[in-house]
Order: sequence, then C-alpha cells, then structure tokens
Amino acid sequence: MFSSIGLKNSWIYMKKKETLNFRVAPEFKRKLIEEANKQRRSLTNYLETTLMEVWGKQETIPDRPAQKRKPKRLAQ
Repeated sequence: MFSSIGLKNSWIYMKKKETLNFRVAPEFKRKLIEEANKQRRSLTNYLETTLMEVWGKQETIPDRPAQKRKPKRLAQ
C-alpha cells in the first residue's frame, strides 16, 4: 500500500495538518496510554506506528477472500 507510492518510511516525517477526534471507552484510552508509555512514545506516535505496522503486515498477506457480512437492518 504505502511502499508502492514511497511512503512506507517517509510518513513519519510528514507535517501533521489534520486533526482526528473520536470517542473511546475510558479503559481503552487507559490501555493505549499505558502501551505508548511502555514504548516511550506519545499517544499519537504510538497509534501511527502501530497502525502502519498492521497495514504493512496486511500487504504481505496473499489475497484472501473477502469476508461476507450480513447487511445491517435499519430501525423502522
């Protein structure tokens, strides 16, 4: 994904211009902070690094069949 456009390692050096806000459970946030502290990283850097690692691993997985999901029912 990123390696094909030359961003695999350069994403670290990009200027951060976007903001992302989302709600999480207090326990989830506590765990994120705990893991970031273990690696001596900021919360943002921990999330970026972890996601880039996951995405990089997905690139090396051979094509796998898409999982079929049941459509969500809309409340009427």
